[in-house]
Amino acid sequence: MAFSIDQSPGYQINRLARDLSMYLQRKFSRAGFEITAPQWAVLNRLWEEEGLHQSELADRVVRDRHNMARIIAAMEKRGLIRREPDARDKRLLRVFLTRQGRELQVKLVPLAKEAVASAFSSVSRQDVEALSRLYDRVLANLAKESEE
Repeated sequence: MAFSIDQSPGYQINRLARDLSMYLQRKFSRAGFEITAPQWAVLNRLWEEEGLHQSELADRVVRDRHNMARIIAAMEKRGLIRREPDARDKRLLRVFLTRQGRELQVKLVPLAKEAVASAFSSVSRQDVEALSRLYDRVLANLAKESEE
């Protein structure tokens, strides 16, 4: 029985996510910001809520804990974030933005919005909304299967 990976929705979604990430990184780089897609995701989550444990942050940006540790270390080295021990459990580290990390929001968000607008420029609003609904349904199916 033949199976065309190029026609597989999982493969197509993964490729689209990878290509969108690379496009966003190029857009940032051309504007003078060396921010990777995973670093962008971390910044976004911290702009929403600072002080998350590294493991919570890993879950929210859909990265395994080892990759998250490397991403955070690189961002800390660049002065974008800082880690502090949790007040109740010193084994856990909470992640906070530095002033430099906070200031990136006003510079990077418009670039990201431009990237999304460009990538979806020939896609109707209805199709984007349908894609979002489809995404939610597939995730719900996967969650239901995981429970069984």
